[in-house]
Amino acid sequence: MIDIHPFNIPLHDSPLLKDLDEQELRTMFEHMEHLCYETESMIIEQGTESKGLWLLSEGCCEVIRTSLDGSKSQVLAMLGPGTVFGEMSFFQQTDHSASIKAVTQTTVHKLSQKAFDDLGNNKCNTATKLLTNLVRVMADRMQLMDK
Repeated sequence: MIDIHPFNIPLHDSPLLKDLDEQELRTMFEHMEHLCYETESMIIEQGTESKGLWLLSEGCCEVIRTSLDGSKSQVLAMLGPGTVFGEMSFFQQTDHSASIKAVTQTTVHKLSQKAFDDLGNNKCNTATKLLTNLVRVMADRMQLMDK
């Protein structure tokens, strides 16, 4: 059994976890892989494919986009606790459009495609709530791009 209480402080306000009750949080965390990365480690590399929704619980990461010819890299965003990433390639048959690099020691929780499907097959609302919350996160990000 995974103790989710250490994750509640930084993650409690995560938009991905909005409206999930204690049992749904427990079920979701039981389905996730819990990973730690050292400073400067690459979590996701642009151009690779790895189906997963990643939830950052500790540390800071940067989103880096490299030009097609590899000559330039640009930091697009800094991510902190509660941020979800990897959603674009999770739902599409595409490679990652950017890299995610740990700026500090980082802890992330990865929900694989299979684990997400298992949540949906368990006749619980967890997968539906996660999907609804993820749509909200993506809509908020698109809205920010319009500004």
